[in-house]
Amino acid sequence: MSRPSPGRQGERLTPQFNALVAAFAAERARFAEGTPDEVDPELVVVFDIAGSIQDFHNAIRRIDGLEFLSELLGDRAEPDDDFHMTERATGRTNKPVTHSLYLVMSNTQAVEQLLRLFAEWQRDPTASFERGLGKFKEAFQRLTAIRRWGPEDRIRETGLRERWQETLDMVGQSVSTVIVEVELWYRRDPSQRADTEAHTEQIITASGGTVLDRSQIDNIAYHALLAELPIQQVHSVLDDGAASIQLLVAEEVMFVSPFTPMTVAPPLLDPVAVVRLPRGTRVDGLPRVALLDGLPFPNHDALSGRLLVDDPDGLGENYPASSRNHGTAMASLIIHGDLSAPSDALHRPLYVRPIMRPHEFAAGSEQVLPNRLLTDLLHRVVRRIVEGEAGRSAAAPSVRIVNLSIGAQTRALVRRMSPVGRLLDWLAHSYNLLFVVSAGNHTDPITIPADAADDPATARLAVGRAVYEETLLRGILPPGDALNALTIGSIHEDGLGDIDVPDTAWDITYAGAPAHYGATGPGVGRSVKPDLHHIGGRALYLRPVAARDEKTVAVELAHTTISGPGLQVAAPGRAGATNNTVFDTGTSHATALVTREANRLFDVLEARATDADDGPFPDPQYHPLLVRALLAHASSWGDWEARIRRELGLTSPQARRQLTAFLGYGRLDVGRLGAAATNRAVLIAGGRIARNQRHTYELPLPPSLRARAEWHRFTITLAYMAPTVGVLTQYRGAKVYFTTPNMALAGGDRADAEHNTVRRGSLQHEIVQGTRAMVFRDGDNFPVHVECMDDAQRLRAQQSIRYALVVSVETAEQTSTTIHDEVRARLQQRVRDRARQRVQS
Repeated sequence: MSRPSPGRQGERLTPQFNALVAAFAAERARFAEGTPDEVDPELVVVFDIAGSIQDFHNAIRRIDGLEFLSELLGDRAEPDDDFHMTERATGRTNKPVTHSLYLVMSNTQAVEQLLRLFAEWQRDPTASFERGLGKFKEAFQRLTAIRRWGPEDRIRETGLRERWQETLDMVGQSVSTVIVEVELWYRRDPSQRADTEAHTEQIITASGGTVLDRSQIDNIAYHALLAELPIQQVHSVLDDGAASIQLLVAEEVMFVSPFTPMTVAPPLLDPVAVVRLPRGTRVDGLPRVALLDGLPFPNHDALSGRLLVDDPDGLGENYPASSRNHGTAMASLIIHGDLSAPSDALHRPLYVRPIMRPHEFAAGSEQVLPNRLLTDLLHRVVRRIVEGEAGRSAAAPSVRIVNLSIGAQTRALVRRMSPVGRLLDWLAHSYNLLFVVSAGNHTDPITIPADAADDPATARLAVGRAVYEETLLRGILPPGDALNALTIGSIHEDGLGDIDVPDTAWDITYAGAPAHYGATGPGVGRSVKPDLHHIGGRALYLRPVAARDEKTVAVELAHTTISGPGLQVAAPGRAGATNNTVFDTGTSHATALVTREANRLFDVLEARATDADDGPFPDPQYHPLLVRALLAHASSWGDWEARIRRELGLTSPQARRQLTAFLGYGRLDVGRLGAAATNRAVLIAGGRIARNQRHTYELPLPPSLRARAEWHRFTITLAYMAPTVGVLTQYRGAKVYFTTPNMALAGGDRADAEHNTVRRGSLQHEIVQGTRAMVFRDGDNFPVHVECMDDAQRLRAQQSIRYALVVSVETAEQTSTTIHDEVRARLQQRVRDRARQRVQS
């Protein structure tokens, strides 16, 4: 990056520093007369840095009066004469310059010290700063702007203005209040947090508003209020700008977001399909799976005797059966799968904690509790499951899998991980839980050219192109952005079989392709999201009718709840009927089915090895990670890449990275779960690794593959519990990864997800396949090196990170049917040799 000279920085930034000094003076003038002189106003100051600076937040804390609050992703700016990227061979380029925003609480004294350091740097850029302040020299070189955090900053990425305008357009003057989530700057000092909250609440009540809920979660640096504001505040912002209301001017406020709890409409108010299931029998044992959702209909034949409902809030008292749709559907899928093709039911009870209630106005609809902050609600719910609350013991300490098929409808902040995503990352890491989370649905009509709506074939291509081009607008909904959770997308498939599609509808999605309604990635820091796709039900679209002068038409989802297609799920019936079903689709449904498969994998792991010569299975502490890794391990793109590249004409070098954001790790093949095959060997391991360590695993190479120019594939998947730093955009505290596989030894090339992207999250999945002959000697191994390094922070000396590793080798059945036995025999010999060495020693 080319940067301006110290002199040029002085010309650019001195007026901005002076404006900051003037802002502090103006704030002091606003103080009431009689305020002690030692009371110094505090303002949130933004350091807009070109690029990013490692450990700059630590340098900020070295200056008395500066408190580092957060780092956010800045906008990508067009290059100019001051800041631009250069290539060694070609010189200046047109590449945009990335920015980072460092948010700092400051007082007058601290700004004056910053001015002093800035002046010293201009006089002598090589001069040494005081210990710990050296990063400020780099900051002054890269500083594009220094300013206050203002009213527009507090709403720019939250969609508040747009949502409020939509509210007025839809309901006009028929509402008198709106609800917002006010996220406050998290202060390290508890007394400052108390003062911050009290002052913000005073602002809210002075405007005629009310605080409905409040939360402080120290482990994720979260501090927020849920507030109800009078509609006059909406008019002020829309008519006169963000600075017109005191809440958006308050220094204590980081973001103000529209609070729209997820609302789920029933697939059908009057289910008609009947499923012939025997009346449920009570299952015993401890629950392994928790469903956080709406309250199910417990008397349904598919659910009777199979639920353990924990309802400490008493939601069931005012939850009519006609509204118990979403929780009933999710419970049905987790327990039985698609009722069009049911399989063995769960042999343990399903723990259910309702976190939704009937919608106040929309008949049959449900919504996440509208008077609670979702982040705080989930925090309390999971702690109750694992630790207990109010002096009571844990509600379900045996739970290892948490299904979360709901989320936040408000769009995620693009500058950093959502609060509820940060919470799930911390809960997964702290309690060793597997969260299976839906990516979210985007069910708005899809706009295509009118001339493409003549027939299903051209419409299919046009819809696919429109969805791909809007990938960033159809992003993952929180908490699907969580790094340590398994985020699920949906594929266009179900168990209903062939159907007659009416003339008014189109089936314009390829069978088994990603569903057009599913949210797409990437995740935070361009990580892979969604992690994988699974069966979510086929969705039909209404055939559009274009007017003669229209250039575009909207393609809308059709309702297929009565006759299908879709996944067949249990539903509450009329007059207490206990065997009704409907057909429905969504990433929520795919998530429930993945949860079901995850539970089956826990059964396999807990059964342990049956042969005394086999090595022991990894300890149960690694099972949540192993299940997460095994699910990804059984996923691949298949024919998706070739078809999408062909249809969309993707030829650029960046296409694979773009496809990774669109496809994740591909579709889950349940036939590859829980068992190997004669032509495939699957190895699993679990461990703990500390910073700067390397663990090497050796996969015995099967002799039947030696020197054979036949198709073969190595698949390596690593999952770990990433510690996180909620105030930084880098976010991961540490990074665990396996190094680049030995491509020459593997005799193949990488397939599917882009190899740089797969290391950006906490789930790394790589496939190497080819037809080149593998050259190795008898007894040789394929090494896999797992390494750990610091990322956003330094791991302490005694701190280690849990990880799970899954490695497989396979070939076509016609090439070899002995790979599994060959690899297993060599591993068993390795176990015997180690046992013999222990006896001899």
